[in-house]
Amino acid sequence: MSEKKNKHKRWNRAAKASQFTRGAGGEMVYIGRHYSYQGDERSYRQSMRLRMVLAAIMGVAQVAGGLMPVPALYNTWYVIAPYMLTFFAVVSLVWAVCRLSYWGNPLREYVYDATIKQLPIRTILAMILSMCTLCGQIVYVVTHSLQGVEYLYSFAFLGLEIVVFVCAVLWKGRENRALWSI
Repeated sequence: MSEKKNKHKRWNRAAKASQFTRGAGGEMVYIGRHYSYQGDERSYRQSMRLRMVLAAIMGVAQVAGGLMPVPALYNTWYVIAPYMLTFFAVVSLVWAVCRLSYWGNPLREYVYDATIKQLPIRTILAMILSMCTLCGQIVYVVTHSLQGVEYLYSFAFLGLEIVVFVCAVLWKGRENRALWSI
């Protein structure tokens, strides 16, 4: 089993390594395909700004929700599990935006495959998981009698998860219209 895993890992490295060659000075030069944004520079910068803002809002909302003393996050698996999975989906989106902003326009093929191709899937995952977290939190609020400050934290947590869901919906709609080509 581990031989198969290592072979797959080497194949990915070899596939990426075949897109490089040694230059005249001995440095590695990328010779693979480049994907460029089909639109003017202004629309590219606008779309990158929107991605960065949505990623920042989602990240802050998700972390803030986890730092609040919400009773459901103490020992309720049907709130904790989807919350943690949503957290990882949001981190994945933030990481993709960081890679996109680092590499800029045009993108190398392997960066395009790891970011632009994966963003719709990641946003759908964040939408579904944040909705599962919302449903779990609603079930917890309905089935447990919360008193005093517990209601405030529970509803604030619900609001933050709604923010994550709305940002993911906006991002998904925007990614469907993004045009990249070789």
